[in-house]
Amino acid sequence: MVEQLAGIQRRSGAIFGIALLVTVVVAVDLYAVGKGLSYRELIVAFAALIGGVVVFGGERGIRFGFVLWALTLALGYRTLQYTPDLTIHPAEILLWLLFFCIFAQRQLVSVTRIALPFWMWLLVPFCVLAWWPLIAGDVLWDKMLNEFRSFLLLVPLMIVGPVVLQRRGYWRYLLLAFFLASTWIALMGVIEYWFPEVTKLFPSFMSQPDPVTTADGFARAQFSFWGGATATFVCVLALPSAIALAKWWPHWFHRSAILAAATLQIVAIYIGGYRSLWLLLLIQVVIACLLGIRKGGAVVAFLCLAVALVGYQYIPRTSERAFSGIAALQGRPIDSSAMDRLDRAAGAWNQVYHAPLGSGWSGAGWVHSDFLQVAVNLGIIAGLIFLGGYIYTLLRLGRRLLPYLRAGEQGDLGFTLLLSFVAAGGLLAMEGVEVLPQFVLPVWFVWTLVEVWLRQTPDLRKFDAAPVTSYPSQVGDFDYRAV
Repeated sequence: MVEQLAGIQRRSGAIFGIALLVTVVVAVDLYAVGKGLSYRELIVAFAALIGGVVVFGGERGIRFGFVLWALTLALGYRTLQYTPDLTIHPAEILLWLLFFCIFAQRQLVSVTRIALPFWMWLLVPFCVLAWWPLIAGDVLWDKMLNEFRSFLLLVPLMIVGPVVLQRRGYWRYLLLAFFLASTWIALMGVIEYWFPEVTKLFPSFMSQPDPVTTADGFARAQFSFWGGATATFVCVLALPSAIALAKWWPHWFHRSAILAAATLQIVAIYIGGYRSLWLLLLIQVVIACLLGIRKGGAVVAFLCLAVALVGYQYIPRTSERAFSGIAALQGRPIDSSAMDRLDRAAGAWNQVYHAPLGSGWSGAGWVHSDFLQVAVNLGIIAGLIFLGGYIYTLLRLGRRLLPYLRAGEQGDLGFTLLLSFVAAGGLLAMEGVEVLPQFVLPVWFVWTLVEVWLRQTPDLRKFDAAPVTSYPSQVGDFDYRAV
């Protein structure tokens, strides 16, 4: 009887949710007919649809809503401005909605081990103490909140991720959504780069699509649909997902589509012109070739080489762009952008020296290195904790993954996450992503996936040193074949 009543309540909630979604769609359609549709209306409508799925879909709605949340990473600068120094991204609103809905579902909380990495707990007192400039009235509250919430967003992600991925099949859905969002970003950037007249078709979504010529003569894509060339941050994080997706969908037409999407993302990274991302992509290729499972590394290397050769022929001053990046890495910048970054880093080190306990949230400005920025804002100890947290996680991931690579079974997902996590560390070290939610959320998403994979994957070093031939029966009950 109780089960029947629960079933009736779920059906009633689903019917009400569907009715609400239909009402929203009709309202948006009528608004569009009367006044025209801009990106803001689309954001509100899309967020309302996902919100309806999450709130009225119960447990399944939460899981599916998190998959849809991954697609919102393609929105870029499509944000809602609250104050001049504080903008709200739809992805963070939906993330908090998922977070609170999870605690409304008791069965989800009771069967999931909710835990945060130890380094996050160590940072808590420093995050609280960093608000002290607000008491003195030296800093605006919205500027401080803007950076504080970038770290705070990792908390709901670290809770929502394990709950959703408790169902192993959602690994493929989440990575596919992340990969699709990155492919969409790359597609729009490539189209407007070579066909800028496309903006006439989407005047409310694109502006100034013409490439910008840098000091070294390289023509950089604008990615105006996303809001800037920083869109390629998502591409370098999502690109490794192609390896796992190609294993999960082995048919030739599936792999052809994945290969085409991966090539598109590499092209986007190339025309984006971020030399740091070129370096990260090169590092990913080297790791893929050294540790790549079977032919995966060779395929990635071939794609990057093909794009580089074609780009060298059709995009002028590529070599000058690369050489200027090498000069910057050697500490001898020859362009204004690299010089500015070097000056910011030097200023940050000087600030840490004079205020080792931290200057408070937003005290550093934008240093283009989150590890250094945390040291300025929260103090040198907090900076070392943050850096140590990343290195510790990377070492755990590498050590856990190596036996699976040697065994040759079920290491594809871990290998994908290793490449993405290396890119995440590069962005934290060389770009600085904590200044805006659209920058930091993809990085935190990858970090969360890594933590979940480490929790769910047995440590083969605790078992016999003999070669594993029948995974997973020898090492526990976790079966990636269920994915």
